[in-house]
Order: sequence, then structure tokens, then C-alpha cells
Amino acid sequence: MEPFEYVMVLVSIIIGLAITHILAALGAAIHRLRGHGPPIRLGATYLIWVGFLFTWLVSFWWWEFKFQYLDVEWSFGLYLFIIGYAIWLFLLSMILVPERMEGVSDAFEYLMDGRAWFFGGLIGAAAIDTADSFLKGAEWGLRPVFWAQTAAYVAACIVGIVTTRRRWQLAAAVVAFVTQFAYMFGTLGILGGW
Repeated sequence: MEPFEYVMVLVSIIIGLAITHILAALGAAIHRLRGHGPPIRLGATYLIWVGFLFTWLVSFWWWEFKFQYLDVEWSFGLYLFIIGYAIWLFLLSMILVPERMEGVSDAFEYLMDGRAWFFGGLIGAAAIDTADSFLKGAEWGLRPVFWAQTAAYVAACIVGIVTTRRRWQLAAAVVAFVTQFAYMFGTLGILGGW
């Protein structure tokens, strides 16, 4: 087993747990929408943020593959950084999506109650992602498209923190989600083909 593969085993488990958590909670919410259990109201804003975080988890795992093609000395510090990034994303999934959606009757209200934690955590994730990009090389960290994407995320998070108005929250979610998809498909391409 190569060092990269060894490192990515634990990262893959953590990201897999985050994805499993999101999917299991959404499955439980769908079950409730079907009339089994207390009613739940899922709004577009909340679902878009869940989709955004899901795509970040998937693209993080894909993007970390770049380390296999770099001349990287796998220090314990670098290992801890990559694991820490995965843990940060896992914790964001726990903040945004409660266990089995228990105690949630209105997902938008749930989002608003914890918005400082979630959006603050997303700003932290953007900072970690910036460091991660620079670890892959200055040419990756200095790309204008990366900085435009990061600025869009941070702006959406600031809007998310300061307002509870549904239209502004929906606009912030859409901006972040569309930016994430544009960046993913415009940048990530074929695995290892960068």
C-alpha cells in the first residue's frame, strides 16, 4: 500500500460517515413526509444547503486525490491536517443535519436557529480549503477561479449569518450551490487529469 492510499483510508471513512449521516437523515425525513412519524417541513433553502454540503464532501474526497501526483513527504502534520479537514466537514454535516431529523418540524427554522454555527463553520472550511489548495502548490492556491469561488462562499455565509429573511437565505444558498457545481465541473475534470 502506497503512503497516499494509507492516508486516504481514514479520510475516506470519515467522509463516508458524513455522507451516510446526511443520507440517513434525509431518508428519515422522507419517511416522515410519507406520514410515518410527526410531520416535517423541508424547504428549498435547507435542501439546497444540504446539497451544497453533500457536493463539498464528494468533491473534497475527489480533490484530495491530487496529493497522489505530487511529490509530497507524508509528515504526521500533513496527515493530521488532511484528517482534520475531513473531521471539520463531518462536523458541519452534524450541525446542518440532525440525527434522523429528530425534534425538527421545520427545517428552515432549524437552520436559522443554528445559522451562526453552520455558516461560521463553512467560513472555517473555506479557510481550511485555502490552506489545502496551497499545500497542493502555489499555482493551485493562486488560481483566480479558486478565489472567486471562495469569495462567493464567504459572501453567502455572511448573508446566512446576518439575516433570517427567507429570500436572502435562499439567494445565498443558490449562489453557494451554483458556484460549487460550476467550480466542481470546471476544475476537477478527470480524476488525476489536472
